[in-house]
Amino acid sequence: MGQLIVFEGIDGSGKTSLSRMFHAYLLENGVPAIWLREPSDSPLGEKIRGLAQDKESISVHEELEYFLEDRRWDVENNILPALRSGKTVVLDRYYYSNACYQGARGLDMEAILALNRQFAPEADLVFIIDVNVDRALARISSSRQGVAKLFEKKDFLEKVRANYLKLAGTNLVRIDGNPDLKTVMADVISHHSEHGLKKVSYADKK
Repeated sequence: MGQLIVFEGIDGSGKTSLSRMFHAYLLENGVPAIWLREPSDSPLGEKIRGLAQDKESISVHEELEYFLEDRRWDVENNILPALRSGKTVVLDRYYYSNACYQGARGLDMEAILALNRQFAPEADLVFIIDVNVDRALARISSSRQGVAKLFEKKDFLEKVRANYLKLAGTNLVRIDGNPDLKTVMADVISHHSEHGLKKVSYADKK
């Protein structure tokens, strides 16, 4: 069966670029792999991105429900079919983002994780790309025309980063994302090579 490898971190951490680079690395080394992102590219996923851009604030419970619904669609239509076909899935954000972001808005992190684990497969390896918030915001301001007001305020991102640092698990690897991408990518590849990935069967997943 394929493996699920997730890249997580605050906005501006470099996780999207790193996940794409890692996907390319796998393909170059003959590993069948696909790259996905969450929110997904479904209509609901696009709506979630639009809400982050257009509103100062939306109900955190409504926000979480949108993410859960989008993830159910992604698991059923993209993630599980790829894993069952033997492909490695490289995922830019997963339910850890919900735990950390909606957790920063007041919801219980463990409850969010438990909700997701009822239907979403556990990742084999999760790279937490940890960066200083000031550095992340500097990257955002230099690379993006429009920023998501809700998700990219400094005090909010500080809370999100603190939540990421609380996450624990044998499948989680914290990576220093402050250096340049090439240096960080080398660290990711090194940890991937050294990490003993558990063998998971997805055949019985609904």
